[in-house]
Amino acid sequence: MGALTVVVRRARIDEVFALRHAVLRPGRPEAASVYAQVKNAVHIGAWDDKMLVACATVFPDPWPDEPTAWRLRGMAVDPARQGTGIGRQVLEGAVAIAVAAGAPLMWANARSTALGFYESQGWRVAGPEFITADTGLPHKPIVLLLSTPPGT
Repeated sequence: MGALTVVVRRARIDEVFALRHAVLRPGRPEAASVYAQVKNAVHIGAWDDKMLVACATVFPDPWPDEPTAWRLRGMAVDPARQGTGIGRQVLEGAVAIAVAAGAPLMWANARSTALGFYESQGWRVAGPEFITADTGLPHKPIVLLLSTPPGT
């Protein structure tokens, strides 16, 4: 199960939902892992052979003063594979989708325990810590300024 065998690609919601729910909302009803923006969402998955080991979801969602921003949600890595670089690969794939769509900025509400990961990828904290109603865990809003290719 080495990182060389990992394939990162766009995915369908039915391919990523179970992992996202198991990692981010364990013990909660499946409805807790359903996002209202699902019809506009693009899902990314990382597979090691036939096993999904990481996923993320991105979609257009305004940020204050940036109506064409995109949002990252549902970033999940199988706990046994955390720290192996797979999360970075999935995040890069998610960012590439937003860049291709012309988004100038991406944002997310990151778990406070994951801030080091996001900051190492160029994201910055953009507001105070808060507790989310759906997880009861501390989060902070984070943003990533995107550089779009010339002529887009």
